[in-house]
Amino acid sequence: MKTRAELEIEARRLEQRTREVSSNAEALTAAIGAGAKPLFTFPESSVAITEGTESGHPLRQRTIRHISLVAARAGFEYRLIEEAFVTDLTGAPVRHSDPIEISTGGGALGILSLGFQRVDEERLWERIEPVIGRIEADGFNESERAEAVADIEQSTAELNLSAAGRIRMRCDAIDLLEGRLEIGDFVARCVARQECFAAAQREVLSYQNTESIKV
Repeated sequence: MKTRAELEIEARRLEQRTREVSSNAEALTAAIGAGAKPLFTFPESSVAITEGTESGHPLRQRTIRHISLVAARAGFEYRLIEEAFVTDLTGAPVRHSDPIEISTGGGALGILSLGFQRVDEERLWERIEPVIGRIEADGFNESERAEAVADIEQSTAELNLSAAGRIRMRCDAIDLLEGRLEIGDFVARCVARQECFAAAQREVLSYQNTESIKV
């Protein structure tokens, strides 16, 4: 989990790196096109997965993400790339997902925020999934509702949520438990509500509106 200040520092570093690369022909050639050299590499995430496994046994997914440059009509844009490796519990390879482009954008803060959001989503999913699996297997009665909500709330304890964000998270937790909300939607909502990402989203929208007015 990143703080707002940490995201801003990383964004300034990425912008500085971009200026350095764009001023050097050799570095620029290495930074764009096929096999582009990353400008920024996110921390690797490694999570247990059970959904969709044929054997029913948990697997381990290691995901690598980085940001590279892509040529655009107005200069350059940032591109978020993601690559996943899945292994069994012994470490033997099961499958590999080729690098794919997740998003492209002109703002350093926005593309960094998206990458770190995806890291946080994977970590939260891993904490939430056992709780939901237990409830789906055993169910819960009215007296156990509060305990189930508390388990989900504890799973989100590391997230930087405001008081209002915590209240909305509890409402979503009830919808999740009662089957009105998918786990993926719950995870995405919780992570996006963090103070650092909410602020970044406001800044990106402001940036996009300014660019639209200039055009």
